[in-house]
Amino acid sequence: MDTSSTNALTIAYYLSRFDKLAVKNLGYANYTEAFEKTSKIIHANPANIKNMRDGFDPIHENKRVGWYQRKMTKSRCRIVDEYSKYTEEELRKTVLDILSENNANKIVKEEIVVDDLEILIEYINSYIITRSFLYSPVTLSNFYLSLKTKPFVILAGISGSGKSKLVRLFAEAIGATKENGRFNMISVKPDWNDSTELLGYKNINEEFVPGKLIKIICEASKAENKDKPYFICLDEMNLARVEYYLSDYLSLIESREVSESGEILTDKLFSVDYLGENNPYSNLYIPENIYIVGTVNMDDTTFAFSRKVLDRANTIEFSDVNLQSLDFPDEDIQCNVLKNNFLKTSFLTIKDAIRYDKDYVNEINNKIIAINSILRIGNKHFGYRVRDEIVFYMLENKIAGLLSEDNAFDFQIMQKVLPIITGSEYIVKEILIKIFNYCSPSGEIADGTEYLDDAEKFKENALYIESADKIIKMLRGYEDGFASFWG
Repeated sequence: MDTSSTNALTIAYYLSRFDKLAVKNLGYANYTEAFEKTSKIIHANPANIKNMRDGFDPIHENKRVGWYQRKMTKSRCRIVDEYSKYTEEELRKTVLDILSENNANKIVKEEIVVDDLEILIEYINSYIITRSFLYSPVTLSNFYLSLKTKPFVILAGISGSGKSKLVRLFAEAIGATKENGRFNMISVKPDWNDSTELLGYKNINEEFVPGKLIKIICEASKAENKDKPYFICLDEMNLARVEYYLSDYLSLIESREVSESGEILTDKLFSVDYLGENNPYSNLYIPENIYIVGTVNMDDTTFAFSRKVLDRANTIEFSDVNLQSLDFPDEDIQCNVLKNNFLKTSFLTIKDAIRYDKDYVNEINNKIIAINSILRIGNKHFGYRVRDEIVFYMLENKIAGLLSEDNAFDFQIMQKVLPIITGSEYIVKEILIKIFNYCSPSGEIADGTEYLDDAEKFKENALYIESADKIIKMLRGYEDGFASFWG
C-alpha cells in the first residue's frame, strides 16, 4: 500500500474511532468540512475519506454501523493493528503530522492514485449500494479481474438480476457516464445478421456510414481521451447470433500487440482497399481503453454461443438475487474518476506472464492441464487461448490480492470451462462427474442412482464450491435430457 493510501486510511481511522471528538479536535465544524479539507490537503477525493471512515465503523460504537456490516479489508486491518493502542491525543498528533507534512510539501497533483485495489473495489461497491443495487465485493472483484484480463466480458443470468446495471454503475463509479459519452448502452436487435449496425457500411453512393461502435471508438481514440476508459454494454447480446455481428471485432481483439510507446494496438478495423487511404476511418484500430460487456438472458428464446465467442470471454453468471436486503444508505457518494491504467491489460502473451512469474505460471498451468485432460475424453478440450487467459486472470489476481487463489481458480472453472460443456451424450455426464471430483477431492462421486444426493452432501466441503454447485445443476439438466451451463 502506498503512502497516500496509508495517510488517507489513518485519517479515516481517527475519524471513525473518535467520531465527533475527532472532528472537533481537528478544528472542523462538521464531518463535511473534515472530509473536504483533509482530502484537499492530501490530494484525495472527499468521498474516499468518508468511505474509508465507514469501513472502520464495524469495530467502533457509532450510529453508522447499521448499514455497513462487511468484513474489513486487509489494508484497514493493518491500520487497526498499528494504531489501536494509540490514545486520542497520540492518534490526533499522527493525523496532524500527516496534514502538516502534506501541506508543507505542496504536492501538485489532481488526485492521489490509490494502489490498494481493495479500497478501490470497496469504493465502487459503496457507490453502487447508494444507487440501491447490491453486488458482493467478491462479484465486483471478479468482474474487475475479468475486464483486466481481456476487455470483453459476458454477464449471463436470469432477467432482471442486475447485469446491465452492474456495467452502468461500475462505469459510473470510475467516472465513465452516459453524460460524458464514456458509457454507452447498445441494444442488440434480433435482425442483426452482420456487422453493419456496429461497424458501418457503404451506402449506394459508396460513402461510408459509420456504425454505433465505430463512433464510440473514434471518440475513445482521440489523444485527449486515450487514458479514459470507455464502456459499451451490448444488452441482450444473444437475441441475434453473436458470430454474425461481432465476429470481425472478436478476431481483431486477438491481434493486440504492445507498440514501442507502450500502447496496446490492434490491426486496423478496415482495409485500405475497402475505404481508401484518404478516408478518416481508414487508420482506425481498437484502442486499449474500449471495454465491451455483453449481457445474456439464460432462457429458451435466445441463441446459443459458439466456441469462438466463449473462448474469448469470461462468462460471469448472475443467478442469485438477494430480495431480503432493503437497507440502503441515504448518502450520496460521488464517482472516483480513474484513468485507463486501472483496467488496462497487463499480459498479452504467455511469455509476458512467464517473464513476470514463471513458477506461478507453471503451478496454474498444471491445474489447467489436469482439467483439460478430462475434457479431452469427450473432445471438448480447449486450446492455447483459454489456457493463456486463465493464467492471465490468476496472475492479475495474485498482483491485486483481491481473491484467494482457490476462489479465483473456482471462478475460472466456472467462467472458462463449464460454459463450453453441453450435450446429452453419456460422455458429457462422465466429464461433469470427473470435473466435480476435481473440484471436490475430499468427497468424490461415481455414477449411480444416488450420485446427485452424494454430490449435494460433498458440495459444501469442495475446494471449488461454486463450480461444484454449478456442475450439480448441469448434471440435473443431463438427467432431464440435456446438460448445459445456460439452463
